[in-house]
Amino acid sequence: MITIFNRKEICVTYDMNKQAEIRYLLQGAGIDYVIRTKNRTDSAFARGGTRAYTGTFGRDQMMDYEYHIYVHKDDYEEALHLIHKNR
Repeated sequence: MITIFNRKEICVTYDMNKQAEIRYLLQGAGIDYVIRTKNRTDSAFARGGTRAYTGTFGRDQMMDYEYHIYVHKDDYEEALHLIHKNR
């Protein structure tokens, strides 16, 4: 089981396809992982998010979601090697 106390961040990306590729690699190797997705346009203070204030014109919508991928700290080196090997 991966908890906040025994996990290590393996990757941060804004690319949905890249995070899917990393998940596929980790799953194929039998390495457990946790993904935290952060909506960067959402605001705790405004129910409509920041879009209501800034609009979407000219903004790269690929940057709206931030994906943090964590693995158990004991699997960190293996996961890192796996990801860099398949670049």
